[in-house]
Amino acid sequence: MKYGKTALCILSAAGLIITILLTCVDHFAFRRSFFEKQYQKLNTAQDMNMSKQDLMRATDVLLDYLKDERDDISLQVVAAEEKVEMFNERETAHMVDVKNLYQGAMQVRFYAFLITLVAFALLFWKARKDLLFALCYRYVQCAIAAVVIAGVLGLWIMSDFTAFWTNFHRLFFSNDLWLLNPATDRMIQMFPEPFFFAMVSRIVLAFAIVFLTLFGLSLYYLKHVMKKQKGAVYAQDHIGK
Repeated sequence: MKYGKTALCILSAAGLIITILLTCVDHFAFRRSFFEKQYQKLNTAQDMNMSKQDLMRATDVLLDYLKDERDDISLQVVAAEEKVEMFNERETAHMVDVKNLYQGAMQVRFYAFLITLVAFALLFWKARKDLLFALCYRYVQCAIAAVVIAGVLGLWIMSDFTAFWTNFHRLFFSNDLWLLNPATDRMIQMFPEPFFFAMVSRIVLAFAIVFLTLFGLSLYYLKHVMKKQKGAVYAQDHIGK
């Protein structure tokens, strides 16, 4: 069971990390208070010549659409004292891609969590001895790899968010519908680059808090156990059996 235990511990740890990340994404993507604060900070309603009420109505439409709670994003609002359709055809088509991306991410989260649970159940059934030590050990290993990746992305985001955001869209979208015109497309007026920078920053911070807390607890437990036992010899003997 040596290599089987190792593989299952790694699957459990990696699945947990992915689940935490996508849960943070899901939480901040639908936090209505965050949208309200950003709109106020960026003077979004005033710049769009709309009321705050219509702006939040449009936001609710988009969020409900992403959650598959409505079939379209059709909505009439008053902009510049004229009743108009909030979103045009290009924006509507782009939201189809965004919805597919979001729903796909939530499926990945579901399967990542399922893999974590199944791997843990198999470990508990077949290799229960020193299971917590093995799980903590592999979590730390996976966490170090994740920190390296996250560190590179974090530096990229902080140094050149525009390049990061552009390449993100090129990676996940197969067309150019995401290239919206700030002069004519209200969706990009609602969500300019500073808005997404604030959202991504909060997602990264929330993920880091949970992720590093688990990392710290795992390290503390490993050091505590190894100090009481025989250090590296104990680790070598127990993480892979």
